Amino acid sequence: MYADTSASAETNTIKVQLRAINPRPVQTVAVRILDDAEPKHIEARPITKPNTVAGEYWWEAEIPVVGLTQHYRWHIGFTDKTTLWLNALGEFKRTAPDHADFKIQVGGTVPQWYSQARIYQIFIDRFARRQTLSTQNLPQWSTGWISDNISEFAEGPGQRNLYGGDLWGIIDKLDYIQGLGFDTLYLTPFFEARTNHRYDARTFWRVDPFLGGDEALIALIEACHARGMKFIGDLTTNHTGLSHEWFEKASTDPTSIERDFYYWDENGDYACWLGVKNLPKLNYNSAELRRRMFGESGVVRRYLEPPFNMDGWRIDVANMTGRYQHDNLYPEVSLLTRQAVEAADPAGQKVLIAEHCHDFGPDIKGNTWQGAMNYAGFTRPFWDWLCPETVVPRFLGTLADLHSLPGSEVVDTIDAFGAETTWQVRQASYNLVSSHDTPRIFDTLVGPYGAFVGLAAAYTLPGVPMVLYGEELLLPSVNGDNCRVPMPWDEAFAGATDLADWLRSLAALRFLPAVTEGGLRWVYVSDDVIVFARETASQRLLVGLCRDMTAGVSVNDELLSFGNPTQVLAGQVTVVAGELQLEFANGVAIAQWEL
Repeated sequence: MYADTSASAETNTIKVQLRAINPRPVQTVAVRILDDAEPKHIEARPITKPNTVAGEYWWEAEIPVVGLTQHYRWHIGFTDKTTLWLNALGEFKRTAPDHADFKIQVGGTVPQWYSQARIYQIFIDRFARRQTLSTQNLPQWSTGWISDNISEFAEGPGQRNLYGGDLWGIIDKLDYIQGLGFDTLYLTPFFEARTNHRYDARTFWRVDPFLGGDEALIALIEACHARGMKFIGDLTTNHTGLSHEWFEKASTDPTSIERDFYYWDENGDYACWLGVKNLPKLNYNSAELRRRMFGESGVVRRYLEPPFNMDGWRIDVANMTGRYQHDNLYPEVSLLTRQAVEAADPAGQKVLIAEHCHDFGPDIKGNTWQGAMNYAGFTRPFWDWLCPETVVPRFLGTLADLHSLPGSEVVDTIDAFGAETTWQVRQASYNLVSSHDTPRIFDTLVGPYGAFVGLAAAYTLPGVPMVLYGEELLLPSVNGDNCRVPMPWDEAFAGATDLADWLRSLAALRFLPAVTEGGLRWVYVSDDVIVFARETASQRLLVGLCRDMTAGVSVNDELLSFGNPTQVLAGQVTVVAGELQLEFANGVAIAQWEL
């Protein structure tokens, strides 16, 4: 809505627009960019747009784009000689640092299917099994079978016990998954390994036979594609397992080429991921390692090309890949990963998403990873808002407990992290309220309607919703933080039907242009209520979220109070005496206007 999305790198310019409602008398409007690192101002001109309301004014400027992105901010001068700066964090009477300038990306966009995606994450071992336990041979490394009964579930030491989920079992459940409104699977690693999570790969060249091997993975992806669904895999470019064929060669033969694939000290000890000794860290100073991972016959391309034909990768601890002490090969390695994906996909229909647990803005500019798992700018703020004082799960290893924050702090946090990256990266990042690494929503979003509110935010704020398996059943974590419980196919859980129906309703919103393309505008924020609009030139979506038992709110918004909505999708939204009246149902109100 605020930029000409039809622009491309070949045009060298792009049009950006500014909207204001009943502003003070304006004398000048300009865009400030950096031209060879020096500030430059480009005058904006007033324009007329269709479907505007009384008091709505627009300006447009055409700015040059050099490279993939352009940073810019607005400068507004008023007739009373006062000025305002406008950047991604809001309005400032003073000048502001450059880091929060608007950032527009030209090229490197995600495919259309991904912008509309609804992602269902599966921890393979805990989801579904086709074979019975009696017919499966327990791997030698495993400590035994776990109980199907969640109340008896215990992870055990070393994450070596098994439920027995496999790829064939997932094929059997595709009707169930698609029936919830999901169109994309994201699976934890499928490589042969020695733990149930399989982030400790023994090889990257074959699928774990215990999961069904290469045959089962090919069959699963083909079954997804036959239904119009997509498939995203999970790859560790940062480390291997201790039993990986490369590491075994490196540790037994100091003269081997694989020795250079890892970091060694003068005592012959090896570097590993965060001190976990069964995850030795890869050293990308090795050209041969780069070839095996990113080359024409490398790991990244192998599973994106026939016969597997995956639709993308999520890269585990992507922010740590290539970084060790004084080495910072991250820029090269992340670019090599992207180039390998593009080489396997000339049509641009595959995606590359990074795991990143804190501020990914400095690391992700759109030319490498297309997006990230947005823990910092989505998960954490909504946990802080929807988590009551009595629940204090740790957040991904941080020292700080969760604590209830007002709506204004949540919005400020979302804006602060969003300002650090391009709008396209923000739109391509996972909106997740839980994952296989966090407590479940049963233990975090436990307000009156926490699950409904959190999921509504994931589906309607900028980003792509990702939902962990079993959240539709409100499965509990064990001991408050272990979310990797087995899927209870033979049990019924309270609230499951309502939440499953809610996911189906939310899925339909992912096809609205306002959600996949529209801008974001905060309409009303209080301690307990957040209301925002997603807008294009022809469509507007209003979303109201409430964390307590408030029945409704009255909102004065000139851009939406011109008439009753075309369609109300949740709760009630009406216009009374020029004001929007929102009545919440399960903490949510959603309405749509066609202009």
